[in-house]
Amino acid sequence: MTVGEQFRNLIEGNRFNGMLEGLYDAIGAVPAYRSLVMRLVHRRIEQVRRHRSYSLMIELSSVCNARCVFCPHPTMERAKRIMDNDLFELIVSRIIEEKIEPTLIDLFNVGEPLTDARLFQRIRRLKEAFPSANVRITTNFALATPGIIEELLASGLDKIQISLNAASRDIHREIMGLNYEKTVRNIEMLLERRQATQSPLYVTLSFVLCEQNRGQERDFMRTWKNRVDRVLLQRAIDWGGTIDIRSPYAGSPYPCNDLFERIVILSNGEFGLCCQDYRGLIRSNVRDTSILAAFHSRPFREIREVHLRGDISSLQMCRHCFGVYSNGTNWLLLNARAPKEF
Repeated sequence: MTVGEQFRNLIEGNRFNGMLEGLYDAIGAVPAYRSLVMRLVHRRIEQVRRHRSYSLMIELSSVCNARCVFCPHPTMERAKRIMDNDLFELIVSRIIEEKIEPTLIDLFNVGEPLTDARLFQRIRRLKEAFPSANVRITTNFALATPGIIEELLASGLDKIQISLNAASRDIHREIMGLNYEKTVRNIEMLLERRQATQSPLYVTLSFVLCEQNRGQERDFMRTWKNRVDRVLLQRAIDWGGTIDIRSPYAGSPYPCNDLFERIVILSNGEFGLCCQDYRGLIRSNVRDTSILAAFHSRPFREIREVHLRGDISSLQMCRHCFGVYSNGTNWLLLNARAPKEF
């Protein structure tokens, strides 16, 4: 892990346990610091728009085999489906026609990507069309098999984030409703085959901090930090008030960078406001509207203006999301990179 990634885990883990919180929040409240970050915010927004260097989140599947306590999927009213191939190809065509240069393509939102039988074919299609983009999936990895792991490594996938969220069988089952031992065997098999094939696949293991796994984060870090490329600690979000996270965010909110540069398309073709919008609040569909026309439409503009004014705590969708409680460090890191590299 990089120094920045280690620092982020330190802050998130300690904030969850009540340590360092006062100092961290105090820095974010300093007017001179906020002024610096906001200058970088505006510069970054202009860079992304000028270069069309957006990231995309394409939800290939809204079907899931897990029942995570911090996810709205079990009660989601939107139809659970695999994206049909005509819609997928339309999205690819629109990206090309609109001269969008995606930096990152996430094939995930609130479903399990391994439920999509066309997943690896679609990864190859995206890598052919957008060779400079990083293609990533986030998965609970419980459905992996030796065959799936071989296909995954051969597909050209750049990054995989595996959501494990526990350091023991009972807590894993309580949080996700899945078989911990089977998932760990799948992860170990992936790491073994990655080494054997000399695959460049970047592997992240994530741990969503919640009441059920409180105190397990250190064991989790010790177990995996030297075996995978990155261990990611992050606090739960409330999905716009849908989930009771019991540990609300505090401090000074800053604009969410994803709201300005990540384009979310759900499995039915509807645009999501952000990765937390599992309902499809925009009510606009890629079948009828170009990607950039939708992304720069009035609903997006209005909520971005609220973020830039600093009124984020008034927004039900945003006020309990880690995306706005990073004290602007996400903008600092993003501005340190060239537009083509973020």
